[in-house]
Amino acid sequence: MGFRAAIVGCGAQGRVISTFFVRDPTFEEVALFDIKPEVCQDHIHSIDGLGIRADKITRTEKLNAGDKEDVARKVSGYDVLINAVIPRFNLDLMEASLKAGVHYVDMAFGPPYNNLEKQLQLAGDFERGGLVAIIGAGKSPGLTNLLVAEAAEMLDSVLSVKIRIFGEVESTEPLMTWSPKTLLEDCSIPPAYISDGKLVRALPFGGEEEYVFPQPVGKRRVWLHEHEEAYMFHWSLKNRGLKNFDLKMGGLENMKALYELGLLGRKDTAQGSSEPNLIDLLASLLPQPPTQEELLKMIERGVITGSQGISVVEVEGEKAGSEARVVLWVSDPNILDVVRSYPMATDDSYVVGLTCSLITRVALSEADSLGSGVYLPEMLPSSIRRNVLNQLSKQVPPILVNGRFEGNVKLTVERARTH
Repeated sequence: MGFRAAIVGCGAQGRVISTFFVRDPTFEEVALFDIKPEVCQDHIHSIDGLGIRADKITRTEKLNAGDKEDVARKVSGYDVLINAVIPRFNLDLMEASLKAGVHYVDMAFGPPYNNLEKQLQLAGDFERGGLVAIIGAGKSPGLTNLLVAEAAEMLDSVLSVKIRIFGEVESTEPLMTWSPKTLLEDCSIPPAYISDGKLVRALPFGGEEEYVFPQPVGKRRVWLHEHEEAYMFHWSLKNRGLKNFDLKMGGLENMKALYELGLLGRKDTAQGSSEPNLIDLLASLLPQPPTQEELLKMIERGVITGSQGISVVEVEGEKAGSEARVVLWVSDPNILDVVRSYPMATDDSYVVGLTCSLITRVALSEADSLGSGVYLPEMLPSSIRRNVLNQLSKQVPPILVNGRFEGNVKLTVERARTH
């Protein structure tokens, strides 16, 4: 018997994950829930046209992710609840999964970023229920955490971690591939980083630097950016000696211009005021992520000509009494290659969705040996982490790990290419 998965949310990630599950013989049944059930039906019709066994999606219903009782009723009997909605519903969906007696996986926990502490406080409930919850199992966080854990395992101690991320779709027209509101909110928050073991904050777009990414991306300008990993590693890597961490992101020149114009202030409008919240207003004016049909038409018309995306982790510490450094990175497949296999995906949503799908599949397959509780991706056993990374390399198109090393260390991820 295969696994039965209930996916809450049929947006960019839910469509990729459900498509992976219906193609994967490990899963025998998929349920899709969304506040707009018609998007679930539209998705089924779209994958029917690809010759994929859409009959595995046996259930599509309207669901309010904030209604814990209704969620629990509807996901009861499934093996896992995949949270593919915005993070403000995380606690509701975790509590619903506990009530329903099913495992839980999400891909992010912020904003608001204080979700992590609250989600971790449910660890005892998941242990008592014999259930597994995995938090932040996407690309960043998620895949970046797996890379940091792999690098950290090669060292005796970890003193410093850096993450550098860049992504762009080459388009002749304005294009957003992620939620404009989430991006605007993240860019407005003073980013957290770790300095001398303490979680501190910088001004938005602080710490500007010219970072040289592996080719073909090359030198790009990056800035400190509010993201989940600072909070995760402050909790999970303390016992390894972590003193410093920062995450910087590139490709945000337009967001930085809005910030410098004073348009990303977080002052809320007075209750009852007819004046719109400024971030909400900006989000409404920016282009929304394209639908599958719109994306394919933009490629067909030559509006979208390609993409570049890369996530790099640098981990410094000690090995056998000497300083050592491990650099691992993953390049996103080109969007033109992605849509051949996943027409509903961008290069970014492909990597997020595939990472979540594989973490879910491997964790379910090894749930008995994994043990119950709440996990961050870097806390997963090395056998699970490496299995996920190796399976990513076998996808079409593949998601490959690359590495560079200084000191007495060697790469432990099978099939990765080293330089």
